[in-house]
Amino acid sequence: MAMIHLNRNRENLGKFTDQDVADGLKSGKFLPTDLAWQEPMPTWKELSAFTDLPAPSEDEVGAVTSDVTVDSVPASIEPAWERSPGSPSLGDAIETIKQVFFEPAMVFRQMPTSGGYNRPMRFYILTSWVSGFTAVCYQLVASLINPTMFLGEASKGLSQATMITIFLSVGLILPLFLILGVFASASMFHFSLRLVGGATKPYEATVRAIAYATGATSILQFIPLCGGYLYPIANFIYSVIAIKEVHRTDMWRVVLAGLILFMLVCGIVLASALVIVALVQVVSHGLAK
Repeated sequence: MAMIHLNRNRENLGKFTDQDVADGLKSGKFLPTDLAWQEPMPTWKELSAFTDLPAPSEDEVGAVTSDVTVDSVPASIEPAWERSPGSPSLGDAIETIKQVFFEPAMVFRQMPTSGGYNRPMRFYILTSWVSGFTAVCYQLVASLINPTMFLGEASKGLSQATMITIFLSVGLILPLFLILGVFASASMFHFSLRLVGGATKPYEATVRAIAYATGATSILQFIPLCGGYLYPIANFIYSVIAIKEVHRTDMWRVVLAGLILFMLVCGIVLASALVIVALVQVVSHGLAK
């Protein structure tokens, strides 16, 4: 039987059976406006929305004993993007960004570790695409001023219209790369965390943590010139905090998993470079003949 977790005014009341909740509503211990959550619900809802509760017990309803397990569910509904029972608003996105930057440990400790990928991915795509597209526009402006800055010798002979088309095309297909990137990084991070014995939650929890940490820190790309350098550093730091709090594991395990992830990425990049060099050599030899 899935237990129902209750929250009132951002305070955790505990977890209860559906019969306990029905009796509590009858006795006044619980209120229809109390927020409740149980697996596999994606978001918290008011108790008044739980229409399938059993009938209250006929006997006098006494004190309801709660079995509080703080680590099993967030003590309050965080981040703000997770609170709204409907579609989150721009205000929820801004509040979530502020929470991640200024209260990361609290936010990720209380973040639901289940509920699907839809909600965290919407936040991640919204923030990362807007900030990423802004970064692309910065690069476009810099390239128009100094064409060789980003495209090198390949920029010679390209008209400004062609360069604008290239950069805007990159911006338009950016969401595809963002989606592939977040699942790839979460997969490698989760794999590395399992290697060091720090993965206490399923893969979905890792994806949700990475999505919120990466989406929030991506706004650093709004900063001209240095934003592109600050973003990956902040992303790694906040992702480490997110993984530690979500998985309730030791910091050294998460840092070690991050180092393993870094080595995996370097290995993939090196292997890809070697393959490209080998292909170029094969093609060169073929053309020479």
